[in-house]
Amino acid sequence: MPGFDHELQVRLLQNRPSLVPLMLRDTLGFPVPDFARAELGCGDHTKLKPTPFKSDNVVVLYDSDGRKLLAILSEVQQKKDDDKPYTWPLYLATVRDQLRCPVRLMVVCPDTATERWARRPIELETGGAVLRPAVLGPSNTPVVDDIDRAKRLPELAVLSAAAHGDNPAVLKAAESALDDLPEHTRLIYYDFIESKLSVAARLMWEELMATGTYEWQSDFARKYVGQGREEGRAQGREEGREEGREEGLEEGLAKGRREDILRLLEAHEVAVEASARSRIEDCSDLEQLDTWFTRAISARSADELFD
Repeated sequence: MPGFDHELQVRLLQNRPSLVPLMLRDTLGFPVPDFARAELGCGDHTKLKPTPFKSDNVVVLYDSDGRKLLAILSEVQQKKDDDKPYTWPLYLATVRDQLRCPVRLMVVCPDTATERWARRPIELETGGAVLRPAVLGPSNTPVVDDIDRAKRLPELAVLSAAAHGDNPAVLKAAESALDDLPEHTRLIYYDFIESKLSVAARLMWEELMATGTYEWQSDFARKYVGQGREEGRAQGREEGREEGREEGLEEGLAKGRREDILRLLEAHEVAVEASARSRIEDCSDLEQLDTWFTRAISARSADELFD
C-alpha cells in the first residue's frame, strides 16, 4: 500500500488544487490556459474490465463560463516503476475521453534518480506520438524562502522545505506557513518535513522550533513542543551525541512517532483501548510506526491501524 510520504504529497495537491496548474506553468514551464477556478476531478480511471487504474490526483480547470479548459493528472512517484510508462498514457486517454478536454501529466518525484527516470519520453507508437511528462523534483522545486509567499501557498512551502531543508530561510518560511493552518494539518505537514530532512537539518529544525532561534515563536511551535514531542527528540539528540547520532535519533524519532499516532487518534476522537495503546507504545520499529501513522490519518477505529 502507498506509504506516508506518498499519501502526504497527494494530500498537499488535493488540499490546494490551484497549486497544480501553478507548478505546471510557473515551475515546469508548460503552457496553462487562463482559468477562473480549479477543482478536483475523479482520479478513478477504471473501465469495464475489472483491473482498476487510478491516478493520484486530477485537477480540472474551467473558464468563467464553466467550460473545461484542461485536466491535469498529477502522480506522486516515490521510485522507478516499469509499469508506469504503460499505465500513464492509459490514464490520460481515459480522462480525455471522460472529460472531453485537453489533458496533461505532471509527475512529482522525491529524489533525483526518480526524477531522471520520470523525464524519459514515452514513445506511444514507433516514430509517432511521444508522451513527455512534466516532472517536478529536487532540481526544480521552487525555493520558498519568503514568508508572505509561504503563507499564501503553504503546500508549496512544505514541498520546498522537504527539498531544500538545509536552507534555514526555507525552514523559517515553512514554519510560518504552518502556523496559519488547522492543528491537524499542521501536525501532518510538520512530520512530513521532518522526515525529509538530513540529520543536520532535522536537528536544526527541532532546535529552532524549541528554542525560538530566528524568532520562531509561533503558537504551534510552543504547543507542539510543549505536548512532549520535544522530550523524545531531545532524548534522541542527546543519545545520538553520546552513543552514535543515528542510533539515538532513531530511538527519539520512534518515541515521537508513537506520541504522534496517539495524539492523532485523540484529535479524531477515536477510542484507544488499553491493548491497542500498549501495542503502539511497545513498538520501536519506525517503518511499522510510519505505516500506523499513515493509517491513523483516516482511521475511524484503533483496530484499523493494525489491519
